[in-house]
Amino acid sequence: MATSLKQNYVLNLVNTLAGLIFPLITFPYVSRILLADGIGLINFYYSVINYIALFSTLGIPLYAVREIAKVKDSRQMYSKITIEILLLHTILTLAGYIAVFILATTVDKIQINVQLFWLLSLNLIFGAIGVNWFYQGLEDFKYITIRSLIVKTCSVVALFIFVKERSDLLCYAFLNVMVDVGSNAFNFVRLRKFIVIQSVNLQEIHPWRHLKPTLKIFILNLIISLYVNTDSVMLGFLKNEAAVGYYTAATRITRMLTGIATALGAVLLPRLSNLVASYKMVEFKQLADKAIGLMIALALPMSIGLAFMASPLIKLFCGNGYIPSILTVQLLSPIILFISLSGVVGMQILYSLGKENKVIIAVTTGAISNFCLNLWLIPQYAQYGASFSSAIAEFCVTTTMIVMAWKYTPIHFFDKNNRTYVIATSVMAIFLWFTQQVCKNEYQFMMIGVPCSIVIYISFLYVCKDRFVLQIKDMIINRISSLKHKK
Repeated sequence: MATSLKQNYVLNLVNTLAGLIFPLITFPYVSRILLADGIGLINFYYSVINYIALFSTLGIPLYAVREIAKVKDSRQMYSKITIEILLLHTILTLAGYIAVFILATTVDKIQINVQLFWLLSLNLIFGAIGVNWFYQGLEDFKYITIRSLIVKTCSVVALFIFVKERSDLLCYAFLNVMVDVGSNAFNFVRLRKFIVIQSVNLQEIHPWRHLKPTLKIFILNLIISLYVNTDSVMLGFLKNEAAVGYYTAATRITRMLTGIATALGAVLLPRLSNLVASYKMVEFKQLADKAIGLMIALALPMSIGLAFMASPLIKLFCGNGYIPSILTVQLLSPIILFISLSGVVGMQILYSLGKENKVIIAVTTGAISNFCLNLWLIPQYAQYGASFSSAIAEFCVTTTMIVMAWKYTPIHFFDKNNRTYVIATSVMAIFLWFTQQVCKNEYQFMMIGVPCSIVIYISFLYVCKDRFVLQIKDMIINRISSLKHKK
């Protein structure tokens, strides 16, 4: 990977880790104050808002990243495209608020706490003006990271100051909105630095020309949401808020680890799209192959490690009131690997090649399996049924995407490097099992198991001369040499 791509990955990884650290710090505190039903209520409303956002954004964010990346060397072109997409997104958001009003005035479950529902709907406004896709398309990950760190730090401080008891539910919801999309307001203000309105003929502005291509991405996002948000919604309707809360606790932990692995995706899309637009297909295939290998190297040990660490993690971050979340985490742990692989194969490789239809077919397979399994399993097994359904759905999506992508860029899953990752993960798993047997309690197991298993895994890869570990070693040595030279 080129140096700039490595820097972008590091910056986006820092941004992703910041997003993971926020709930890591706050969720243990909040879960004990708001309890499972309070957390469940917020996530139930969030799921409904996310559905509205799905319709009001169509496929704009993903589509816009690709389009901006294609013309990032022409200021006039990306100024015109940005203005058009921003106008389209604003119009669609206004239509989305009609749905918010109807639900807030007619649905009994929402009227239970209608103020909370309206507060969470701020996601729609900030999402429309945020133009985060613009900065991703230009690969300006330095700004995105710095802005995000500032907002998240302020939000963490505010949470511990203002959220003290169960009645502070609205305050917690507002801070959640600020963390998720509140920083987008800075994006909109800063846009003046890049966009030159004078260079664009306003009579040539046609926002509706982007509607048709974004509809394909909308269909894709709609289907994806069926196995992302549907779990919480179906748990809320078919069981209760407590089941949603247990499931939310499990998914929070799972998504934290998934985010570390998938941080590469945000920096790959603009780069791969630009390579396709420049007809550099050899470089495209080389980069895609490296990305697949890196995903396996990161996500496979995370999935296995999480299955072992589910119990101490839940008890540490959520408390003994969330014991039902332990098995939920273990059932969800394979999705770290599945989502990481499908994210690169489908949302980066196939989408960069303009093969949206292939991705839609793959996610449809997962959505159908997830919905059917939820109907069957949730009434009897609650959060356990939802987690099992999600794991099966993600497996179906990943498998289908791999089969469809093979025609365009052969994926070498069984090469020497990937076999090494499987063996290294197996060695790590044996160590964790043995450590679990001899440790006196779960916290001791976690304190010993996590750092030691990481060292064992990386050491095994180093002995096998893994390309990524050797690259990291060279980067560290070069950095140290550079600092010594400056002195």
